[in-house]
Amino acid sequence: MKGIITKYFEDKGFGFIKDENETERFFHVSSIKGKDKFLNNITDYLYTTWLDRKCYVVDFEPYENEKGLNSLNIELTNQVFNEKPTNSEFEALVTDIDYYRDSLTRTSSGYKKGQSAPFGATAGGNGTYRLGYPEVIRELNLYFRRVDDIGWGTIDIRDLALKVNGRSKITDRFVSSLNNHLVGRTVSILPKNNEWYLKDSSVLVI
Repeated sequence: MKGIITKYFEDKGFGFIKDENETERFFHVSSIKGKDKFLNNITDYLYTTWLDRKCYVVDFEPYENEKGLNSLNIELTNQVFNEKPTNSEFEALVTDIDYYRDSLTRTSSGYKKGQSAPFGATAGGNGTYRLGYPEVIRELNLYFRRVDDIGWGTIDIRDLALKVNGRSKITDRFVSSLNNHLVGRTVSILPKNNEWYLKDSSVLVI
């Protein structure tokens, strides 16, 4: 089975692997073949959500005992997790549809250059001003898991889902309908410019 190391506690010598089904499994460093290579290059094998950060996949033998799920006989590989080579299409299982909404206030600043500050701005020192303005974030996220190999990810389908269904806004009923229509379904995905895309947008029609 394949997986990625998501946590490792150096002082204790153990950590956790997320397998290809996104299930978390315990491991001890003594179970890693080539342990010294791992210990000397931990950041190469530890997954994070940092942008453009790569980590390598590990192979292991799944095992279960009275304490839970474990990983044995762990082998380090050269496979990069979620690598996005151009035009490499793959099949993925839709695992969830979620509508995310949030708001924040962005602040811009500048120099008045002898002019009055923009409306609503707060005057700063030495001819400067600060202007805060609200911004609303709306994302309709499709979560997927690869069926041909290890890998999972998220695609913001908000604008596309509205367009193909001739709608102008997202409602709870619409999100519920998309969930019923898509979750558990296999779709084709293409990577492009370090992002994921649905190959066929018609799968979003409900």
